[in-house]
Amino acid sequence: MGERRFGYEEFGLGLFLGLLLGAGAGLLLAPQPGVATRKQIATCATDLKNSAEELIGEAKKSLEIATSKAEGVLGLQEKKIRRKLEELRAELDKYGLNEA
Repeated sequence: MGERRFGYEEFGLGLFLGLLLGAGAGLLLAPQPGVATRKQIATCATDLKNSAEELIGEAKKSLEIATSKAEGVLGLQEKKIRRKLEELRAELDKYGLNEA
């Protein structure tokens, strides 16, 4: 007799039925009632939301600090550039080359 091989349809059906039976067995054998499970899921979701909000708040603070530091560094660079330009103007004035 020839060998019978399972196709994708049979495999998919078996997988689907296995998932259904597993989910049903999980609900029937759960250690707590559905209300408690839903409450636990809601609590976890709230905790996750709070953690995400805290992380976002910390990220905003870090970004503000980094922005402040960058502005400070850029401000120092601007002061140095202005000082150099003033020195160059003074040198140009010394030689009478500053017409601008």
